[in-house]
Amino acid sequence: MKKLIFILLSACSLQTMAQSPYLNNTVANTSDLFGTSRYVAMGGAMGALGADISVISTNPAGLGMFSKNEISLTAGVSWLGNNSASEYTDGTFGHFSQVGAVASFKGSGKLRNINIGFNYQKKVDYNNSFFGETYTSASWADQLNMMAQRVYDNPHAYYSNPDTYNHTLYALGDLYGLFPDNIVKYADDPNSTLGVTSGALNAYEFNLSMNLDNRFFLGLTVGLDNVDFRYSTDYWEQRTDEHGWIQDFGYTNEQIITGNGFNIKFGAIFRPFESSSFRIGFTVETPTWYELKYIDDQSLATKYVWNEREKVLEYDHTPNHYHTYYVYDLSDSYINYLEYKLTTPWKVRAQMGSTISTKFAWGAEYEFANYPGTSMKYPSAYGGTKTDEAFNTETENNLVPQHSLRAGVEFKPISSLALRAGYNYITSTTTPTSSWDPYFTSSAMAYPTGLDYMNLSDTHIITCGAGYRNKWFFADLVYKYRHQVGDYYAFNPLYSEVLMAPIPVDLSKHSITATVGVRF
Repeated sequence: MKKLIFILLSACSLQTMAQSPYLNNTVANTSDLFGTSRYVAMGGAMGALGADISVISTNPAGLGMFSKNEISLTAGVSWLGNNSASEYTDGTFGHFSQVGAVASFKGSGKLRNINIGFNYQKKVDYNNSFFGETYTSASWADQLNMMAQRVYDNPHAYYSNPDTYNHTLYALGDLYGLFPDNIVKYADDPNSTLGVTSGALNAYEFNLSMNLDNRFFLGLTVGLDNVDFRYSTDYWEQRTDEHGWIQDFGYTNEQIITGNGFNIKFGAIFRPFESSSFRIGFTVETPTWYELKYIDDQSLATKYVWNEREKVLEYDHTPNHYHTYYVYDLSDSYINYLEYKLTTPWKVRAQMGSTISTKFAWGAEYEFANYPGTSMKYPSAYGGTKTDEAFNTETENNLVPQHSLRAGVEFKPISSLALRAGYNYITSTTTPTSSWDPYFTSSAMAYPTGLDYMNLSDTHIITCGAGYRNKWFFADLVYKYRHQVGDYYAFNPLYSEVLMAPIPVDLSKHSITATVGVRF
């Protein structure tokens, strides 16, 4: 009995990480739309049109089209489209999403003006939640036992590397045999998961841009990103033996990723025809080089009935007579910590847009990002950093490149009023067959004990809005609907004896945002 208690307590005393390529991709993937209300209402497709502070992120040359100074501020509210976890969170979030300023300085000759700008802008809003339940004979606990057996059979493979060695990793081997053989998982026993994410990815960007003869526009933006990501999952399953004795098993995992990164963007806009307002834009964005801290607070708990005398679960069929049974509630938790470096892929964008008289404007944009090229490094025991080859291979095997299409239009029925609409289509970086393999051994992550992952669908963003402006003041309002669904797996079903269907998750979100500003 003492050994079993030790095994259960050891389960959460592991110096291992639950990190995964999925988690890194969730943190660093910017498949959302934030900025000024005008920018969002036009679907962010203003890279070639310019003259909006938010294009500092998508085409730095767009700030070269300002001929006056400007200050703007944006805030709003978001709410979840289908809050299946409404019992735990109401799904409504306020957000302060943008504040920025541009200063325009007149030049001479063909150099019409030089502009400098600063903008704070939310890039990703992590706030979301989901709850799901499925009935299956597949078991998280059984898979953990399989992982434990692998370490138990070959423990030296997991602590021979001085960069990853820890004294408690060997305890994972003792998890083998966590449950008696006759405690099994039946198809009518429930598995349930509650997931809640919160926080944001924020950018602070500095820009230098110029206007050359109203035909060429060039710009450079240096971006500083701040990450504050929190993800909490509560997983529990129920198991019964052949006599109906019930065992509850629960696993709670709270993961926090914080840190900073920086990137550089180069942009250009060109008017090929002097007599036309048609413009072509192009942007190259370097990787974002992040330095991140990962904290993982894991808790494991189980409750079951144990026959101390016989050392097995046993039922005596004599009427009204049972052996002596004891009910145990066992739980423990442990906090893991890791510092690491994450490098996102290069991004390229091609843009076009035009105005027609003073009544109509349109813009379109395409972006490519090779997310399988995301790479990770970690501090080495010998100093410096080392590339985590196994982790990067797992990332390359499970992620696919992302393609983004943005389009937007603006119509002015009168000079002071504008009506706008936009659309984004963003492909997923995972496929329906992608999976997080807990059996791979990453140098930085040692041996993972977090098993969950989610394969997301493509993203659709629809926007509409209106704006008012006079000579010096403007105010804009936008409604945004972001639609995305996913297949959530509490653990990899490939290693289960039965095929487990995923839990369908709806991550759709609505928001209303307002911007006010002055131009002088």
